[in-house]
Amino acid sequence: MRRLAALIAATASLLLSACASSDWAPAPSNSPTVWIVGGNGRALGEATFTETPSGVLIQLEFSPDSLTPGWHGLHLHERGDCSDFADGFQASGGHVGMRRRIAHGLRHEDGPEPGDLPNLFAAPQGPFAAEFFSPMVTMGPPVSGSHPRAALLDEDGSALIIHAGPDDHQTQPIGGAGARIACAALRQLP
Repeated sequence: MRRLAALIAATASLLLSACASSDWAPAPSNSPTVWIVGGNGRALGEATFTETPSGVLIQLEFSPDSLTPGWHGLHLHERGDCSDFADGFQASGGHVGMRRRIAHGLRHEDGPEPGDLPNLFAAPQGPFAAEFFSPMVTMGPPVSGSHPRAALLDEDGSALIIHAGPDDHQTQPIGGAGARIACAALRQLP
């Protein structure tokens, strides 16, 4: 239990120091930044998606007290639609790549799906930030071959969904992460 408390404290410290770092630089101009909205439809923070040669880098910045403190499951979903916030963001559909007969979970022997990401730790107070990388997705178009990557900016976009609890990275279909509590819609500009 002490190791877990120390790990949580260290993670919170890293996340909080990342917000205050003077080395922070804005994302490149070709990296879309979208609002992260909560269940009441209000903005909780921002998500920036940056294409790299081997995947997509996702930077998240949150306002103080935007999420309950602790661990939250984080997934990429198949549709860029957060309009039904009052109904729990169901319009975003399932995980990116869920229909490919690949199991959910970073720890599952038949996984992971392209939409699977590590958990997010929300700091107990103040603003916080996090950064994630997925080698299984691209902004678009899709990549095939020996290292396929699903496109996030396809015809209906994608969404980043934050869940109420942590993802165990093994249980089907969402790792026991619970309700969808926040959403960031990623869509192509008209």
